[in-house]
Amino acid sequence: MKLEFKLPIIPRRLFVFTVFSILLLSACPSEEKSADAKTPLILISMDGFRWDYFDKTDTPNFDELIQLGSQARALIPVFPSKTFPNHISIVTGRYPENHGIIANTMYDPVFDEYYYIGQGSKPVLDGKWYEAEPIWVTAEKQDQTAMTMFWPASEAEILGIRPTEYFVYDGSISHNARVDQILKWLDYAPSKRPQFVSTYFSHMDDVGHDHGPDSEEVIAGIQEMDRTIGRLIGGLKSRDMFKNTNIILVTDHGMASTSPDSMIFLDDYIDMDNVTMVDWTPVASILPKGNVDPIYVKLKNAHPKLSVYKKGEAPAQLHYNTHRRIQPITAVAHEHWSISTRVHFNENNNSERYNGATHGYDPIYKSMGGIFVGYGPAFKSGIKGPGLTNIHLYEMMCRILGLVPAENDGSLDSTQIFLTN
Repeated sequence: MKLEFKLPIIPRRLFVFTVFSILLLSACPSEEKSADAKTPLILISMDGFRWDYFDKTDTPNFDELIQLGSQARALIPVFPSKTFPNHISIVTGRYPENHGIIANTMYDPVFDEYYYIGQGSKPVLDGKWYEAEPIWVTAEKQDQTAMTMFWPASEAEILGIRPTEYFVYDGSISHNARVDQILKWLDYAPSKRPQFVSTYFSHMDDVGHDHGPDSEEVIAGIQEMDRTIGRLIGGLKSRDMFKNTNIILVTDHGMASTSPDSMIFLDDYIDMDNVTMVDWTPVASILPKGNVDPIYVKLKNAHPKLSVYKKGEAPAQLHYNTHRRIQPITAVAHEHWSISTRVHFNENNNSERYNGATHGYDPIYKSMGGIFVGYGPAFKSGIKGPGLTNIHLYEMMCRILGLVPAENDGSLDSTQIFLTN
């Protein structure tokens, strides 16, 4: 899912800055922290970068980090394997039912409001939606400095705290400019230099959705991301910082091909006037307008490629039962399948939108796996470890940064194979 926010930056402290066409922030905090020149940690997300993409083309810059560092066979997402739920799980160590962002689009019955992502989304900026502590808040609370050149929700005030410097997401800011801003922050004097830095790229998700994971466009996208990481590596080497910087590369989810021939039409089984569709495919969030049971019974065994759960009855491994934002009925398409209605499908050539790829499916599918690469003094060299569920990364990052972690669902033991201590 592509992020498309283009709102003005709102710094946590008073800055003096000039707004350029690329909206790069040039600023310094009004007060200095007691931070020393600790080894910085750079967390990089490449949305939709599937676990097997490194093997599709030459990637010399990725290869350098992998050969000198540690790699998991896959980074396993949480359910649903969507952008915002997984990005928040990565930085909080919590399952979506525990951090509150259970979907990219959701309804809260207490707030009587919808949460949604996209251009100008006000809910994304509203800290009331987030119920767990992200790593940048943990760092700031413990007298470290965090700066975010994009990460979902990093522009929101969560638990009353924002990163020392940050950007509200603007997809028009180039890959080069994002890397250059990180390097600019690392050029700060030691007392102002961030210990934690993040950035985010949507490029692979965009081309994956539009063209599918086996396309030439995806191969070109992999090469572009490798070039971008090469720019970061080159910048660090020119500053004599490469050997003394920790870098984590992650993905929120993978990608599975879809087809207009693999459709599940809900209006074949239920009267759509009797439900409110909070979210659609491949995880349909259904709010019946009356009694839940008649709708559930009609959908339960409606289609062989559709799994349907009443709230509280989803399989335990999905961790998708307890939060109030989970609707009374959740319908989950099987891999490669999509959920729609015949009316929508037949309108204005809407069938074409399903001729590409998507994500959101059960993480049990290999296609939903992403990447984990760790490079730097915190990571062992030349290690290829087993698949790693992304909720464990928060504890890992806290260990690397010397922070006391907030309550979370992860385990440091699950990441020890990658770490030097």
